[in-house]
Amino acid sequence: MNQALPLNVQRYVAPDSARARRFAGLIRSNRFVLLIAIVLSILGPEIFHPFVASNYEWARAYHHDFSGIATSIISIVIAHFGLQKVSNVPLVDDKIAIAPAFFVAYAFSILLIAFAQIEFDRYHLVTSFVVAVAWYYFIAIMRARFSAPRLAFVGMMEPGDDLQFTQVEWVPLFEPVLPQDVLGIVFDKRQSLSPSYERLFARAVLRGIPVYEATYLREMVSGRVQLHIRPEEEFGALFPSQPYLRIKRLIDIALALPAMVLIAPVIALFAVLIRLESPGPAIFRQVRIGYQGRRFTCYKLRSMRHDCAGPDFTAELDPRVTRIGRFIRKTRIDELPQVFNILKGEMCWIGPRPEALSLARSYDREIPWYGYRHLVRPGITGWAAVHQGNVALVDAATRKLEYDFFYIKHFSPWLDFLIVLMTIRTVLTGFGSR
Repeated sequence: MNQALPLNVQRYVAPDSARARRFAGLIRSNRFVLLIAIVLSILGPEIFHPFVASNYEWARAYHHDFSGIATSIISIVIAHFGLQKVSNVPLVDDKIAIAPAFFVAYAFSILLIAFAQIEFDRYHLVTSFVVAVAWYYFIAIMRARFSAPRLAFVGMMEPGDDLQFTQVEWVPLFEPVLPQDVLGIVFDKRQSLSPSYERLFARAVLRGIPVYEATYLREMVSGRVQLHIRPEEEFGALFPSQPYLRIKRLIDIALALPAMVLIAPVIALFAVLIRLESPGPAIFRQVRIGYQGRRFTCYKLRSMRHDCAGPDFTAELDPRVTRIGRFIRKTRIDELPQVFNILKGEMCWIGPRPEALSLARSYDREIPWYGYRHLVRPGITGWAAVHQGNVALVDAATRKLEYDFFYIKHFSPWLDFLIVLMTIRTVLTGFGSR
């Protein structure tokens, strides 16, 4: 078989010494990372206590109790396994998820022990939180530098392929012999393979080495389901998990009810500011396409002038957007009234963004398989929203659709959790707002 290296591969320099290889193996080990994190959570508060207590009054009352240590360990274990799940999702920079994951884990643990009326030491929890987050940031940096995955490939990958620009050490297979220390094998189903390579794949699987088809790996790297010549063959089988759909609906309601109490004053404040800046209603209503293709009225805080006509989409530097409108669009405050849509069952917190009726009809004419995105309820934020932002052109909408299909295909609580973390980043940076 005449084979060559992929073009434009970003080469990963493998460790050139036994010590470096051992270090790379250690930082790849989740057990090692978790064990050191637990040890640091116990020893860290003891080591730093003299310094912190000399500068902060609240740390001086530190008492060595088991409840603080146990809470720290439980929190670290929860955060560790959460990060493991999130790290399996594509397009994820581990550093983005570390601090939010530990914050959620510690907050959950503290609520449990507070509900149980168990006393705990604030200093120990704060210190162990900081130490654990710092440790996981260090591991993320070291893994990115020294521990790129080593994958073998069979055949020739096309120039410009998404796979060529990933941090991977690619190992070409010129003959059906399994190389050492590879974490997986990649092949292209469009290329014919001899029976000897098929037997190689079987031996690899028996040894616990996964074999990936290039299309699947490309999907996991890009975070999008690629649109093929006959997409209905793949998209027709896209059915999200029905049990999780029901659980997610209960979670949506449970979060929306207390959220209404918190956001009502915010909506009222900005409604007054909007009315003072420009005439017209403070709440913007628009008919959109939602779950199973049904129409519904979507609510938003008005961010544009009411007396200016224009298209249903927002252009870059759109002159219709007001000063208050620019702020609430950038911070996503304009989306808060959609909590009413969640309570009515028309939307959820996380899902494909609903499109205006005219835009949805236009996309449906241009993209025959567009309607598949309505298999789940539309969301206030979603996988496409955190990667692409607002789009209007058909080409951009096609790519957005690929993100939406990936969300539906890999529909899970862990993907939703990751979207929450990335939405926080989006709100802080204003990414995708117009």
